[in-house]
Amino acid sequence: MTTLSDPYRGFEIAQVTKTLPIFATIPRDSHRINEDLFPLIEQYRNEHSESLTTNVVCNWRSDWYVQKDERFNWFNEWILGHVDFLAKYHLGQEINFSIANEWLMMYDVGDYAKLHDHFPYCLSVIYYVGCEENAAPVVFERQLEISPEAGKLIIFPSSLQHEVDKTEGRR
Repeated sequence: MTTLSDPYRGFEIAQVTKTLPIFATIPRDSHRINEDLFPLIEQYRNEHSESLTTNVVCNWRSDWYVQKDERFNWFNEWILGHVDFLAKYHLGQEINFSIANEWLMMYDVGDYAKLHDHFPYCLSVIYYVGCEENAAPVVFERQLEISPEAGKLIIFPSSLQHEVDKTEGRR
């Protein structure tokens, strides 16, 4: 039987309340990005057709390491440009961010994502290449819904819990 020794006991737990930003936009060049990105995702899916099973129940989900595929370098630089902008001008920080994990997902009707977060990472990004009008929103902390739209970019603190209810449209 494993027991914890005294150094691991006796923590006092205090809490603070802090408002955390969730940034959402449809960048001006998203139409061009989507035109180039959609066929690339289809190609990647054809090459990696086996779906990874996680907390997301969806039609297809890639592995965790899409950022290692050089074909996505241009897209990753585009994402990092937006992250760097927000860090500098909205958070007052100049940080050299990088992408630790990147994956792709395709939801069909009835697919969903269980409540989860991306701790211990700092920031997380969602980008919608395409989605149907009745696609389910992403819900943050069971409080804030952000509806998907083609070209929408969402950047948020990774510690925020989020989920997607069963969707009625593809996304």
